[in-house]
Parts: sequence; structure tokens; C-alpha cells
Amino acid sequence: MQIPLIGEVTPLRAFFLFLFFYSNDSNNLSTWSTFLAGMLLSNLMEKLKGDKINYQEAGLYALVTFACLGYATLYLEQGRMMCFLALQSLFVPVYQIKVCKVINAEGNPEIDTKRLMSALTLLMVGLYVYDGLSGLTSGTMFLIYMPEIAKRMSPLPAIRTILFLLLVVCCCAPFGLVVLGAVYYEKEVMQAPEEYRNMVKMVVGARPESVPDYYKIIGVKRGAEPSEIKKVFRELSKLYHPDKTAGHPELQARFVEISDAVRKLTGKGSDRESFIKELENAELQDTITRCVYFCLLFALWFVMTMLSYMSRPKDPSAGGEEGDAPRVEAPKKPRVPMTRMQWMWLLLSVPIAWGWLWMENHWATVSEA
Repeated sequence: MQIPLIGEVTPLRAFFLFLFFYSNDSNNLSTWSTFLAGMLLSNLMEKLKGDKINYQEAGLYALVTFACLGYATLYLEQGRMMCFLALQSLFVPVYQIKVCKVINAEGNPEIDTKRLMSALTLLMVGLYVYDGLSGLTSGTMFLIYMPEIAKRMSPLPAIRTILFLLLVVCCCAPFGLVVLGAVYYEKEVMQAPEEYRNMVKMVVGARPESVPDYYKIIGVKRGAEPSEIKKVFRELSKLYHPDKTAGHPELQARFVEISDAVRKLTGKGSDRESFIKELENAELQDTITRCVYFCLLFALWFVMTMLSYMSRPKDPSAGGEEGDAPRVEAPKKPRVPMTRMQWMWLLLSVPIAWGWLWMENHWATVSEA
């Protein structure tokens, strides 16, 4: 079944639609923007994947789609989610179809696996270096990268596939242990050796946004002495002092940020210790949050992969049991183009949806006040 802006309603899409409408946060403006962006990106992908592209139609869809992405990124602070949706629903599929599609020796089109997996590997490394093991990185790993690997594995009970799944489970188990420890053994986790906690933070890439890292702002190591901090501040003042950065407001703002950090770290010892404790708690909380997202996405990928392996026939050319007739696929129904009236309703739905979202946000702000 085809629905405008959604495309074909597959069981997986229907499952996510069910979760969306029955979630406790389904009335949130950010949730609706995420849902709308996913629909727009999927439909834009449908317009771009064919050999003959209607550029006027695709341009209209692209304008509406990227307007939604920009609004959610700038005003709703949904940058990571929008980036993931764009990768999953648009950029990776377009790259796969337009760049990785080749013609084999038999004259049939196929995907160049080496080219595709090389690009996805570089994407994963870049995301990990830039953002650590965030929800964006974990989502890209388990909803884009790992499914492409699983698709190219033999069906169960192949030994190679079993070893692959066991290897993935063993690599993901430590993150699950971190989550279990935080839930059931919080006191023991807080008393764990500092080396272990720092190693987990480094692997996960904990970067809390709630508490600024004043040591990082100044450029000194964690726990530096006040004398060392003041020495570094004198060097930075030569570069960022307002007398030397006239006409450069960004450099002056940088000097104010450095001055506040120095004042915080060279003041009373109790204030400095309180800040260090607050920063460590924020980093620990961010670490646990990232591990929770990682484990949830891993569980989703593992369940969907097992269901896919169990439903995959051992011999694609056979119908199942010996002696059965070969499975014949039903011919695909031709896609009927949209009428002018359908196009009119589609264009009207965009300002109506944005107006409704604006009113929802406005009344939420009024109720909070």
C-alpha cells in the first residue's frame, strides 16, 4: 500500500508508526518534526532513485524536506536525529543506487559491495571521531552499517554467520554491563577505580553539554594546579585580550569564556572540588546514556537480523520442501501518478501541518508560563 509522503507501508514501518502514536511523548513538537522529516526524506528518496528524474517535482520535495530538517535542527535542537534520518533515508540509499550500482558479467545490475562498505566504514569512523559513541553514531552503526553486513552473510545455521553474531554480541556485552552496573550497582560503579571509569568515558566519548569542561576550555589537563592555570592564562591573554582583538567579537567572547573558566578553577578550593565532582557526575551520566542508546539499538538490530535470517530460504531458487514448485514472484503493480487534485491537497497539507505545529508549540509555551 502506497501513502503520499510515507511510501510503501512495510511491517517495520507499521511497527514504528504504532510505537510513535502510542508513545507518551507523541504530542511533543520535536517528536512530530522527527516523524514528518522521516516521511519527507523517504518520499524524496522515491523521487530520486529512478533512472529518469522529474527535477521539478524532486526540487519541490527537496525544498520542503530540507526546510523541515533546518527548522528541527536550528529551533528544536534535533541536529543528531535529523542527520541520522538524512543518512538512513536519503544519502546512503542515493549513494548506493547512483554510485555503487554496476553491471556484472551477465549484464544484470548489482551493488558494488567493496565500494559501498568502504564508504560506510569511513562514515562510521568519521562519526565516532567527531561525536563519540552518541545516538547518531550508534544509530548509523546498527541501522545502516550492520544491516548491510548481515545482508551479505549466509543464512543460519552457517558457521560463519554464527561466529559473526557471537563476535558482535561479545563486542557489545561490555556496554550492557555498564548499563546493568549503573542500574543495580550504582554505589559500586561510583567506587570503581578511576582508571576504569576514565577508560569507559574515553571509549564512549562522553561529552556532557550540561556542564562546561573548564580545563578543556583553558587547555590544561584535568586537576592542574592554580599556578599552572594562571601561567597558561597569561599566554592566552596575549592572543585573546580585548585590546588586541578589537573588531573581532568572536575572539572577545572566547576571552570572556577563558576568564570565567580561570576564575572558577583558581578560586576557593571548595568551589573547585565541587565543580570537579559536578563534571565527573555529568560525564558519568552522559556515558550511561550513550551506553543505553547503544544497547537499545543493538537489541533492535539483533532481533530484526534474527527474524530476517529465519525467514530467509536456504535455496532462493526452491520453494521450500523437496518437490515443491519454484516460488514465482507476483508482478509489481504499476505506480499510478498523482492527479492534480492530489497534488493540491499535498501542497496544502504542508502549511497546515506547520501551522498546527506552531500552534502546539505556542500553547505549550503559554501553559508553561
